[in-house]
Amino acid sequence: MRNDPRRLLPALALLLAPALGVSLDVVSLPPGTGAAGLAVAPDGTVWFSAQFSGALGRVSPSGEIELFPFPSRGTQPLAVAVQPDGTAWSADLAGERLGRVATDGTFTEVSLGGAGGEPTGLAVSADGIAWFTRPAEGRVGRRDSDGIVREFVLPEASEPTGIAVARDGAAWVAERRGNRLVRVSPDGEVTAWPLATPNAQPDAISFAPDGTVWAALPNARRIARVSPRGTLEEISVDNAPSGIAVAPDGGVWFAAPTAKKLGRLEPETGKVAWTPLPDGPVAVSTSADGTVWVVLGIGDKLGRIEPKR
Repeated sequence: MRNDPRRLLPALALLLAPALGVSLDVVSLPPGTGAAGLAVAPDGTVWFSAQFSGALGRVSPSGEIELFPFPSRGTQPLAVAVQPDGTAWSADLAGERLGRVATDGTFTEVSLGGAGGEPTGLAVSADGIAWFTRPAEGRVGRRDSDGIVREFVLPEASEPTGIAVARDGAAWVAERRGNRLVRVSPDGEVTAWPLATPNAQPDAISFAPDGTVWAALPNARRIARVSPRGTLEEISVDNAPSGIAVAPDGGVWFAAPTAKKLGRLEPETGKVAWTPLPDGPVAVSTSADGTVWVVLGIGDKLGRIEPKR
């Protein structure tokens, strides 16, 4: 189903953060969108969750905005993930379902079965296996491409939130209350990395091209890193991070909502360069060419930062 296609026009362009030499295009979404999560497809299409209108939305490379409403009413799409072939997914926080938009625009609701434990975090592998988190129940779910759903139980009060899938098919999860980063293998084996800072409340998680795992620790004002060898390190930053994405060049971008800034951490030096924004960023994603996208404020705008050339 397709609804409300609109041509995207940048609302304004600002030159920001001279140290980075970047410009910010702010683009307006349809009124009442309430974007919360976003992900960028390989072709540059930007997908976002429209939680206030119960839809998945996209901004095409040519600038057209389209909304794809969930067939069910009362939905609240939150997290977004995109497969390499361009298929987009979203987790419905208000129901036991995922939404999937195929490359031809066909929208399918995918039942997760059972009641309770709203799906929150979402990640999808290249072969269409969808992983999701249920914070209220302390579970991580996996829906195989054949439709079979399995769930793996984490310790009580772990509250898993952010999730990402590695190239080996394992899911990495941030436990907000458990204060750990955990790896869940495809067959459910759990390996944990407890954080050094108490009550760090990790949320978002992302992978670097070399397989390094990065996570935002908002309550500690730190960024966590797990190397491919399994070594955990925490890096202090000036503002509380929330949302994280790694660019193709290895730079770690993260949102700092209360400061109304976007940070970029250089892994080799640990230094952070800041980009001021007109509103607090609530989600961040990067594209294959290094372009950075953020959801701004109440979710009625997206920001786009082009890479340095």
